Amino acid sequence: MFDMIPFTTSTTKQYKTSNRWDPFQEFFGTVVYSAATDIRETDEAFMLETELPGYDKSEISVNMKEGVLTIHAEHKEDDNDNKDYIRRERTWKTVDRSFEVTGVDAAGITAEYVNGILKLTLPKLPEVIPEQHQIEIQ
Repeated sequence: MFDMIPFTTSTTKQYKTSNRWDPFQEFFGTVVYSAATDIRETDEAFMLETELPGYDKSEISVNMKEGVLTIHAEHKEDDNDNKDYIRRERTWKTVDRSFEVTGVDAAGITAEYVNGILKLTLPKLPEVIPEQHQIEIQ
């Protein structure tokens, strides 16, 4: 399989996933992933759709600060989550994505989370057309 690198321990054969192209994949024991995001533009708004499968809505936060939109999702496992597994290949990940979004009405941003997809609507600020004054020449 692509990006599956086998290794052997003294008692069992296991598989470890790895992405050799991402030097920041493992950070203090937590694997940080970048969620796949699609961005569309309409006349009125930008539409972001980010894949966050398996997360509860309460585990996702969206913040806007100084023109940067940040999506953060994190699932904290408790000790009982690993209790009865014989094999566990699905893991929980921390997800962080940031986007520079100028020209967006931060107060009008809306979000909904349905079927593992976070959908954000970022309304555009109205275009400011500078006023033109005719100056009379004397």
